[in-house]
Amino acid sequence: MLKRAARDTVAWADHWCQAHPRTARVGVLVGRTARTTARTRVVGLAAESAFFSLLSLPALLLGLVGTLGHLRPVLGTGTVLEIRVWLLDLAATVLTADTVDSIVAPLVDEFLAGAETGLLSVTFLISLWSGSRAMNVFIDAITIAYGLDELRGYVRQRVLAFVAYLGGLLFVLAVLPVLVAGPDLVHRLLPATVGYLNLAYWPTVGGLSTLAVALLYVLSTPVRTPLWRYLPGALVAMAVLLAGSVLLRLYLDASFGQVTIYGSLSAPIAILAWLWLMALAVLIGSALNAEIDAMWPTPRTAAARARIAARRHARARALVDRREAALRSAGPVPEPDDEQEITARMRRLLGWGGDRYLGTGRDTGDAGDADAVTRADHGADTRAGDDADTRTGDGGGARPRSGTAPGADAGTGTAAAPAPVADDPAGPGPAPGPEPADPGRPRHRMPEQPDTPPAPAAEPDAGATPPPAPERDRPPASS
Repeated sequence: MLKRAARDTVAWADHWCQAHPRTARVGVLVGRTARTTARTRVVGLAAESAFFSLLSLPALLLGLVGTLGHLRPVLGTGTVLEIRVWLLDLAATVLTADTVDSIVAPLVDEFLAGAETGLLSVTFLISLWSGSRAMNVFIDAITIAYGLDELRGYVRQRVLAFVAYLGGLLFVLAVLPVLVAGPDLVHRLLPATVGYLNLAYWPTVGGLSTLAVALLYVLSTPVRTPLWRYLPGALVAMAVLLAGSVLLRLYLDASFGQVTIYGSLSAPIAILAWLWLMALAVLIGSALNAEIDAMWPTPRTAAARARIAARRHARARALVDRREAALRSAGPVPEPDDEQEITARMRRLLGWGGDRYLGTGRDTGDAGDADAVTRADHGADTRAGDDADTRTGDGGGARPRSGTAPGADAGTGTAAAPAPVADDPAGPGPAPGPEPADPGRPRHRMPEQPDTPPAPAAEPDAGATPPPAPERDRPPASS
């Protein structure tokens, strides 16, 4: 039932996409934008940019105020005073009245009156460093979203971020007096526009902000494309910023309007949240522009991505060639030919204790001691008269068990005289075959190495006196 419903849903979606291709493309574009936003870590990069922006904000404002103080002869005293009132009102929106009166207002008045050159220079340098660092985050994120991050080096990107930050400062320095003193100036010059100028004030601010965001996109992209291709992302960024600002204001009123646990940290947290929202809006707009360019690319961006793909392929090919050359220079790895050697390696590889089972027999060709050790490890019964645990090492003599001295009696353990060996004209007998399997005891043997053939016995010397026969073979003495 569920499979049938899923098939019907997929079929309906395919039919709907074929019937509405434009709407389907919009859905695909939204999905690709969301995927790019998650892939490029937009939320984390926005937080990084907000932190550095907050770090540079006090130094930036003080630097701008100090610059306006030096430009008093050009701007006029009235304009400078209006800018002072505007700054204090802006500070009052996020700070308490006591903080503004006791800290912000005296500091602004000091810088407007002409602060010391050393203090202004240090403040401006701090602002340049932290502000350019925040701008570098924007440029890096936008470049990665377009997939063109290999066309610009680190040093070049930092220089570009520094220049862009300086350009932003000059833009603010030129626009701020117009936004503050412009309406009153227009009212004095054109009294008929008193009722209509307020209606066009905020649209003008929005248009200038959208243009600034589009210029940031143009500057951040390594490949130059027409300006109108960046406008969709800039418009989306402004829409996200406006909607987010409304929601953030509602949240801040609900959280900080009453008794708050943050205390004096409420104002910095509010500023940091708004800076994060602004950075997030800019990066979401850049992700939208990047996906639009990926679905409908320009010849320049397509050629740039092809060059990057060719470079990556060449680097991968060079890496493979270096590794193959290293393998060839190392020579072929010798493969073991002996079956027992292969088995021993496999036991060591699997942790089965190949060296323990092989013991010294692996080097000497004698597997008897290893077999005895294996039997002792598994609790085998070592009987004195059982010859199944020993193997023949020479023509016919049996090797004693481990732990019994050569020539010792198996029952008492005392040394006995070596028994003489009778000459066998027919030569040594055949070596005994493998011992029969004992079903009562588990056996864990390694594959036995082939025994070396016994050396032929020496021919008896005709003139030599034969050794005396053992006592058990002598005939009884006659009485």
